[in-house]
Amino acid sequence: MTILQTKNRVATLVENGAPLFETVYPSLYIDIKEPGVASWIFRYQLYGKRRQFKIGSYGKGHQELLDVEEAIKLAIDFRMKINDGIDPKLDIERQKRPKLITFDDWANKFIENKRSKIKSADIYERIYKNEIKTHIGNIRIDRIHSYDIDHVLLTAVKSGRPAVANQVLLFIKRVFRLATKYGAVLSNIAAEFSQSEDAGGAERKRQRYLEENEIEQVFAVFRAHPLKIPTASYIALVLLLALGMRKMELMSAKWSQIDFKRQTFRLIEDNTKTEAALVLPIPDLVMPLMYDLKVLAGHSDYLFPRRKKSALPHVSPDTLNNAIATLFGNAYGNRKAEPNHLGEAGVDHFTVHDLRRTFRTLLSKLGVRKDVAEKCMNHSLKGVEKTYDCYAFFPERKDALNQLAELIMPLVQYSPLLTDLKD
Repeated sequence: MTILQTKNRVATLVENGAPLFETVYPSLYIDIKEPGVASWIFRYQLYGKRRQFKIGSYGKGHQELLDVEEAIKLAIDFRMKINDGIDPKLDIERQKRPKLITFDDWANKFIENKRSKIKSADIYERIYKNEIKTHIGNIRIDRIHSYDIDHVLLTAVKSGRPAVANQVLLFIKRVFRLATKYGAVLSNIAAEFSQSEDAGGAERKRQRYLEENEIEQVFAVFRAHPLKIPTASYIALVLLLALGMRKMELMSAKWSQIDFKRQTFRLIEDNTKTEAALVLPIPDLVMPLMYDLKVLAGHSDYLFPRRKKSALPHVSPDTLNNAIATLFGNAYGNRKAEPNHLGEAGVDHFTVHDLRRTFRTLLSKLGVRKDVAEKCMNHSLKGVEKTYDCYAFFPERKDALNQLAELIMPLVQYSPLLTDLKD
């Protein structure tokens, strides 16, 4: 049968619309479902396995439609690939995958992979966005030179943040390792850079916590700069100090986790680092902050709804960190550095996470038992104890947190917006 005869026959069959699955050319089939609707199916055998896939819809006059000649040409091309041991279906799927060319492309793929496996992927995203992207993000990854990497590291080191410089190096190494794995580059050029020689050097575990007088000084500075630390942020910082939660356990929490009548804050398993659910007792002295926060949040489902256009429904993970950094006189990106207000108040540098360490230290100072204090932190137990000890120490934790609130609330000097609001 000639091509013209085949075209006429297929056109007639499709117009009639009787359900049909018929061969048109070796390995090429027309699959007719109803009048005017048909698909091209390619069947083949490779490595002892029979396979098939749709290569397009029947028709002409549109780039997504294939007439008989175009379908046959594709079938011939596929047969040639099969003869070379290439799976045509897999080859098409590969071509549809997004092209990863720049460092930014590969960095986003790395972050996406991390996000599907760990809850703290925002750390990687923050390091890339704040420290790396503006320097090498738009450069083709196969064109990045060792000098480019050296420049990024030196910028972080000169800013006086050795720990950040180490995180930058680790991020770049991992992105290049991913690109090497997929053949985008021949080798990981960042592998030769070391933490000790090129980044921030060996790190010591942080032991920074705030003394009681420092807490008083810090929150005095916070109150003096309401544009940097608005009321919602002020409340967040007090809650982190009073409840000992991890930052994003609090900042991404929903009101459905709060029980005003029972005065509890329920940590959801999927939103904790240790994947352990826990019910936190909210101290009496802390409840006014929760009532104020409810008003500030409006109709949002979140305790801390986003304040500007964002992909997140709640505030950014960087919000509190950036606010504190600004008050220490640090400026990132194109921002202009401001005076070191906290330093001028006699406060040594600290981060948001240091509030959690302060929480734990103050519990010890109050004489709270170690097992109770560790449960307050929602730290996971080890070994057999993790399997068999399921006691949550709720009464003991409630007493401990109330003691802590009596210590810190006079220091933070929070003035409630509302005094008689009940939920």
